[in-house]
Amino acid sequence: MSVKQITLTIYTSAIFALLATSLFLPAVSAEKPTPGYNTPIPESIMTPDKVKTRIGTLEFFDGIPNEKAAATLFANLDLNRGLQALLNGM
Repeated sequence: MSVKQITLTIYTSAIFALLATSLFLPAVSAEKPTPGYNTPIPESIMTPDKVKTRIGTLEFFDGIPNEKAAATLFANLDLNRGLQALLNGM
């Protein structure tokens, strides 16, 4: 390749990169800003405020169980561990 062809290739690549960048920037700046450091979280991965289970309805606040739900979950965990110990001992 000659020097002219290399120079033309570099200029063409640079122009293409600038064009691609200029087309991408409006899409990025059009996003809805969130206050502070918050980022939007998809609803599909959020923990609901109430979950109906076989051990009862568990209530959560921001994914953290309230005191009643935590006590129910620990009681269920104790039962499951007790049954596991019984079955392992048989």
